[in-house]
Amino acid sequence: MQTLETELTYQNRTLRQLKRTGMIAIYEVRNAGEMLYGYEVIKIKVAPEREVFGKLYPERELYPSSAKESTDWGTIAWSFGRNQKNEALAMFNGLIKKANKPVMTPTEA
Repeated sequence: MQTLETELTYQNRTLRQLKRTGMIAIYEVRNAGEMLYGYEVIKIKVAPEREVFGKLYPERELYPSSAKESTDWGTIAWSFGRNQKNEALAMFNGLIKKANKPVMTPTEA
């Protein structure tokens, strides 16, 4: 599977991965002049292998979508301002803790 890049460019912004644990990551967001905009905490998506117009795309990790019709922001992706690094790290750590929490079945409860 192709893994998500640690540095991405989107809409004249550079996103650099600060940390990743499993499928949870935190990126810092900077403009073209390297000014810090803020942070994004994400749950990495996985796209299955598929063929589009004769081109084969392998299974790959994806950054959550910012398309208008997408519901990713607020469900698997969150933005934080440049003065909110501690809050972003708290969200990152909370998601990791939740992802690693064992799930009990009704018979175990």
